[in-house]
Amino acid sequence: MRVTFNSQYRDSAAAIETTSERLLDAQRQVSSGRRLGKISDDPTAAASSVAERGHIADVDQYTRAADSVGSRLSVVDTVLSDVIDKLTAARTVTTAARTSTASASQRSALAQQLGGVRDALVDDMNSTLHGRYLFAGSAVTTRPYTVTAPAAFAAYMGNGSEVQVDVGNDRAVTVAYDGAAITKGSDSQDLFETLDGLIAAVSTGDTTALETGMQALERAFNRATAAQTRLGIDMQVIDAQKLRLQQMRLSAGERLSRLEDVNLAEAITDMTHADAAYRAALGAVGTTSRVSLLDYLK
Repeated sequence: MRVTFNSQYRDSAAAIETTSERLLDAQRQVSSGRRLGKISDDPTAAASSVAERGHIADVDQYTRAADSVGSRLSVVDTVLSDVIDKLTAARTVTTAARTSTASASQRSALAQQLGGVRDALVDDMNSTLHGRYLFAGSAVTTRPYTVTAPAAFAAYMGNGSEVQVDVGNDRAVTVAYDGAAITKGSDSQDLFETLDGLIAAVSTGDTTALETGMQALERAFNRATAAQTRLGIDMQVIDAQKLRLQQMRLSAGERLSRLEDVNLAEAITDMTHADAAYRAALGAVGTTSRVSLLDYLK
């Protein structure tokens, strides 16, 4: 078989091209720290990488939701704490008004205190966050309680459909509450009607009405504390879910790193070998280029 100069140069050029591509790829891996530069580098790993990135995107979305919901529930918790404090104050005022020794001026002062508590509770139940009412059920743009005249309140304008948000697979927490479940529950009157009645009873010294109102305040207090307890459970769920999501994000990041990132020590070794092969190919071409016809006649 005759070996021509053309075939030798073609083989040498192919060797140079192959070793050059290998060297460039090794240099890319070392400089970027990434093993995958394109899908053809490792199609299987590339497919797994896409799946892991999709999983990370889902985890990040749930994390953002959990952060947002956590901030919202912190506001709700603060409001419910204030509601409970105001109901405690109303019970204290009512207890003071039930004494037979209270004078007319004292009763008037106590009635004014109850009026202030009532107005503060209205503000609490009309609390908003980012322009959305917290205690209007799913009717988040509707003001749940309005004053139609001095000491006259319209019926609850929200609805009983609470809004829940997913913070993970099969995990959801309430973010918009049914205000009437707190202010009225199964009672025939809501909290504000009860307070209006108490204000009148305190002013006149109606002990029967004071006793009835006191019992209604007790039930409202229990409903508010039950709502805050349920809220506390949801906040614990969010905290646990955020920790779980953080661990999931870390695990997915580690798997993605194993798929995409390069082992630097191995990459440097490969680059060294590729460089040696490339130089050898160049040297072979240089040696071939110095061969003359006389070398073949010897």
